[in-house]
Amino acid sequence: MSLDATRGGPALALALAAQTAVMLPVFLLGSLSPLIMADMGLDAFGLGLAVALFYAASAAGSAVLAPLADRTDAWRLTRVSLLAVGAMAALIAAVGGHWWVMIASLCVAGAANGLVQPATNVVVARQVAHDRQGLAFGIKQSSIPLATMLGGFAVPVIGVNLGWQWAFAIAALIALVVMALCPRRGIRPVTEAGGRAARLPRTTLLWLALMSGLGAGSANAMAAFLSPSIVASGHSPATAGIVLAVGSAASILVRLASGYGADHNRLPLLPTVAIMFLAGALAYGILASSDALPMIVLGALLAFGMGWGWSALSILAIVRANLGAAGSATGITQAGVFSGAVLGPLGFGWLVSVTAYPVGWMVMAGVTLLAALCAAVSERQVTLHFAQRAPL
Repeated sequence: MSLDATRGGPALALALAAQTAVMLPVFLLGSLSPLIMADMGLDAFGLGLAVALFYAASAAGSAVLAPLADRTDAWRLTRVSLLAVGAMAALIAAVGGHWWVMIASLCVAGAANGLVQPATNVVVARQVAHDRQGLAFGIKQSSIPLATMLGGFAVPVIGVNLGWQWAFAIAALIALVVMALCPRRGIRPVTEAGGRAARLPRTTLLWLALMSGLGAGSANAMAAFLSPSIVASGHSPATAGIVLAVGSAASILVRLASGYGADHNRLPLLPTVAIMFLAGALAYGILASSDALPMIVLGALLAFGMGWGWSALSILAIVRANLGAAGSATGITQAGVFSGAVLGPLGFGWLVSVTAYPVGWMVMAGVTLLAALCAAVSERQVTLHFAQRAPL
């Protein structure tokens, strides 16, 4: 059984469902980590290594496999990715008590995640109307906070009552159900020549990948360490949880609102991304400078909303500048995102362990300023590229 996903609405819904399903295993690992670590005898380093390997495999999968999204049916690639993730989640549920099974399964799931991201970008680029793609990418990029929330709900509802393995079993079932709903009628691939003709120069894509990696590194470090930072400032874990929940909601709202604005107000995409990075840098400066709860809330809202809300606009900018080659182009930039997701939290954690949280936040502010600079450089290169291609 499959939905008629040849129209924009069903295509977007399935893209969101697929992207959420492939991210569930790693977010379940994080949310269920107290139960998993106690059962498997893992320490914090082992947990961090498993998450880092997932994102490293995602980076490799995105860089190597993304061109297939332009040359092959994107829905077929999505089904293959969902099948791989479903099989790995089922394997974890069955024999995941062994740490090597957990890590190996997460590596395979990570590679599938690296493929499904550009594949679903192609789906949105070709099956959602041009004047609705901003909001569409805003909805699609909300899959990460959505997977985070599902992982959080899995702890009291499933993990505590039934055991953490059942949460992975349900994640496997979700992936397989979404796979069954994906259409069998494919998206016609572009020719290799057509893909090259419509694609930005590799140098520009590498600048965009660097921008994405720097932005993702700081944002993922913030998402991972904001809660312990708040507790270290003298506030309760419950307060930290509320701040995180409000911040996550702000991130979703900004992604949706900015996408809607891009559709209706002709926002300059990369300049807006640069401004959002500047606001994110300000947020980290606020977090570094004050332990007062009102300032922490303000910093968190800016950090989640602006410092982590730019992804929809950046993908929209890359897709619109690479018509016919959305998979290849976003595969390169997603490799930057996943690399940042590995290096950012690891670097922040090491820095805080040898200094203090304020130092870490100030360094993240500097990293985010560099991301803003990369956005400005990328915008300049994109403008020059299309000026040179314009007929005289």
